[in-house]
Amino acid sequence: MQFNRYLTYSKSSSSFRWTGWILKGALIAASFYYVVDKTVAEQFVLEEIALLLNTKTFALVFALLMLLMGLNWMVEAQKWQILARGVQRISFASALKAILAGVSMDAVLPFGTGAVSSKLLSLESDGKKQLLAPVIIAQGIQSFWTIAFGFVGVSQLASYTNVFSIYGDLHTVIFVSLIGIIVFIVWWIFWPETRKYLLHSIKSISLRIWGVITLLSLVRYIIFFVQLMVISVYLAPEIPIFVLTGCITWMFFAKTIIPKPGHLGALGIRGASVVFFLNLAGYTASEVVLATLILWFINLAIPSLLGLYYIKNLTFKNAIIND
Repeated sequence: MQFNRYLTYSKSSSSFRWTGWILKGALIAASFYYVVDKTVAEQFVLEEIALLLNTKTFALVFALLMLLMGLNWMVEAQKWQILARGVQRISFASALKAILAGVSMDAVLPFGTGAVSSKLLSLESDGKKQLLAPVIIAQGIQSFWTIAFGFVGVSQLASYTNVFSIYGDLHTVIFVSLIGIIVFIVWWIFWPETRKYLLHSIKSISLRIWGVITLLSLVRYIIFFVQLMVISVYLAPEIPIFVLTGCITWMFFAKTIIPKPGHLGALGIRGASVVFFLNLAGYTASEVVLATLILWFINLAIPSLLGLYYIKNLTFKNAIIND
């Protein structure tokens, strides 16, 4: 498989070359316009926010968020180190370098391909193909937790609208389930090679390791949740914890299911989903939008800058650990 396709774009003179970038730009512009328009309508007062950010309490909150950010990426590095163990034993430091490089690459590459590429390109060539599917599956497990908890926010969001009956309609659930089953059966029958490769990749990793990956993915979700809850409670104490829980789980859900064009696109989607939820719930969203901006800076901007140091050297010398 050509892994460098994740890192380069076609140099074709075709007009379709720019289609992806145009769509990305449109999504970013639309999401940011929506957020700015709503926050301006709420008469967002910068002076009041500045006072909140210029306190010892906020300094402590910011320090806690930074510690949780470090813990989050350390957990992700641990996941990668464990997953790669069957092919190549790498040090924790090497795993962390690959993760940080992936954060930087995800700033411009779509659908999490930056994270996938950085992990695979940090290995010796023999292990890349063998670990491609497990790496993608591990990312899918992380998304599973986001979607599972996201239904808390989705159900709460539905209760604020007139579409709640859709979620209680058994016929709709059955229809959607049947479509999913049919798609799975068609894939199972007509793409046997892909099926065999996927099953072989899953079986190549022990059930115990998959269990650990699943547990660590849950830990990462909890870290993200705690981060946003802490800063949101500080900036918007008037919003009940129950509502914030729904808003946060909904925001993570929306960020996962909507294709995010880089880190800026992710920021726009986060802000737009928060505004949409809290406006329906009857609360102003400005403070929580600011909370997502602060976390975007901590969780993505800072690691991306650190990761730039390793992108130029993705074949950096791995610390192979001998038994």
